[in-house]
This record gives sequence, structure tokens and C-alpha cells, in this order.
Amino acid sequence: MIFQTLKLFNFKNFAEGSLAFVPAINCLVGNNGMGKTNVLDALHYLATGKSAINPVDAANVRHGEEGFSIKAACERNGTSLEVLCTVQAGRRKSIKVNSKEQERLSDHLGLLPVVLIAPDDITLIYDGNEARRRFFDSTISQFDKTYLHHLLRYQRALKQRNSLLKQFAQSGRTDPQMLAPYDHQLLTSGRAIYEVRQTFLASFTSRCAQLYKEISQEHEQIAIVYESTWQQDQPEQLYHEALPRDLALQRTTVGIHRDAYHFTIDGRPVKRFGSQGQQKSLLVALKLTQFEVLQQQAGTTPVLLLDDIYDKLDNDRIAILLQMVRGGHFGQIFITDAHPERTQHILAENKLPARIFTITEGQVTDCRDYEP
Repeated sequence: MIFQTLKLFNFKNFAEGSLAFVPAINCLVGNNGMGKTNVLDALHYLATGKSAINPVDAANVRHGEEGFSIKAACERNGTSLEVLCTVQAGRRKSIKVNSKEQERLSDHLGLLPVVLIAPDDITLIYDGNEARRRFFDSTISQFDKTYLHHLLRYQRALKQRNSLLKQFAQSGRTDPQMLAPYDHQLLTSGRAIYEVRQTFLASFTSRCAQLYKEISQEHEQIAIVYESTWQQDQPEQLYHEALPRDLALQRTTVGIHRDAYHFTIDGRPVKRFGSQGQQKSLLVALKLTQFEVLQQQAGTTPVLLLDDIYDKLDNDRIAILLQMVRGGHFGQIFITDAHPERTQHILAENKLPARIFTITEGQVTDCRDYEP
């Protein structure tokens, strides 16, 4: 999978922008706040239909404008693709591939696989289970359409059931029969989602633990512990038993939307007992495992987006990533850095050719090819 060109119009701080990429390493340099990350986010938008930074579409429109567009020419396994995403005030978001409208985002997801490693990834460790569920759900959804459809059906039923619970609380009258169709959908899709999660996590955890040892050069045992409603006896009965609590809280308190993923190191929570170095190693291992999974399942090499990694990872972990780059482990790579001289030094030291873009206040002010 290769992004060849990118055109931006009123996206974030870009009034207009046009970039032509090389198939290997593309570096975006410039001071902080100039728009380097916005280029990576535009590629993420085209791949997933949403920003990696702010999921509210309107928040990604350039100040004072009514909408934005992102357009890219791509190549996937020898097939040329033109992808256009437009957001306009008062209109439905549009994604077109070779001029054909994608009726549903679920049809588009997975066409342009990307993996982003960014400073905010630390939320996978420190935030609640929602961040971890979102990480694993987004990974699986990029290659398993049946899983994605079950997830969407589950989310719709959950929203409708919660709305009904609020109506019951407001009226003071409860009719369990009205909940029955939603309970059925939650149970049906919930079981399907659980079975995929459980199977997927077994292989994911094994590879992640192996990569962790390679990255950290340590021998601690990393594990991902999965907890689900469906691991208990008679999950159907749990919905009935939880009804009084659901009515009091006006939301559904049991189900796969409450599933938990726990990262452990030698049996103890990484969040509490892992050092900063161990946490960083785990984050890189998680993202590289995600990269390998998508590469195997999608049938094409994902694009790797590395945002501000030089300031967030130590030299040892950067060196391991660059060894993988030199070994041809990745395909197309995008790297942002606020220090151009550091980027050139690293490229020279590792004998890596690249195209370097200088970004200044939402504009590409320089573009040159570097040959070591």
C-alpha cells in the first residue's frame, strides 16, 4: 500500500497543500504547531474516515471555512486508487474511491491500512478500558467485516436500549417486553464479538510478547488478560438480574461493551508496576503487532505513520525501529520531527534515503530528496 500524492483543502491549518511522496521514507520537519502532524492525520482520515486526534469532523475544518477535502492518489497491490474525503457543513461526510461513493464507512474500512504510532498512545496503558477496546476493535474491524457488522449492530441496539431505559425512568413505568428485542440483539452480536476477540487475542498476545522481548532486550513476561461477560455462566441471565441496576443508572451495565483488557508484566499491572521504559516497549510492541496482523490479514503492507517518536522514545527503541526499517520490515513510512538536523543525522547514520518536506504554518515551503 502506497500513498503517491496528497492534496488538502481547508483541512486544519492548511488552506491548500499538495505533496508528492516516495514509496519508502517521507519525513515532515518544522517547528511544533506548523502542521506536520496534520499531514499524517489527513492520511489517517482517508484510511479510517476519521481523525486520530479529534473525532468531531467539524473540529478539523480550517477556522472560518465551511468544510474541507482530502484527496490522495494511491497504489494497492498494483491497482491505482483515487480516494477523496469531503466534509461540508450540513451535509453527510463523503468518501469516494475512484469517483464511486462509499455508501457505508464499514465498506471502506481496511482498504487503505495504516498504523499510527503517536505520543497519545500512552492512553492505551493509562486510560480506562474504552481506549483498549477501541484499539483492538479498530484492528479487527479493518480485516473482518462480519465482526465490524456485529459491532455496529451491537452499538445500535445498545444505544436504543439505553434510550428506552431513560424513558422508563422518566415515566416511572417499566415494560421488560419492550427491552426483549434489544436484549436479543445484544446477546446475539455479543456472543459473536466475544468469540472473535478471544481467538484473536490469543495469537496477538503471543506475538506481542515476543516483540516486547526483542524491543526491550529484557526477559519479563508480557500478557494481555481479557475479561468478558461471556466468560461467566448464563450471560443471558445477567441481563435480567441487572435490570434494576440498569433502570437506576439509565444505562446497560452488562455486555461486551464492558469487556476489559489488562496489560500485565510478570503478572502485575503494567500501569502500576511497569517502568517508563517497559511501558514504552509495550506500546511499540502493541503497534508493531498491529502492523503485522494487518499485513497478514489485509494482503498488503500497511503504511506506517510515526508522529514525533524521537521525543517520545529513547535512543535504544528508536535504534530497534530503524533496524527493522533497514531490514525491509516496513513499506512506506511517514515520520514527523521538529528538529530537521536530527532527522538528517539519523538518515545519514543509518544510510536511509528519504524525501524531506519542510512544513511552515500550514504550507510546504521546501521539498528535497536526501541520498546518504
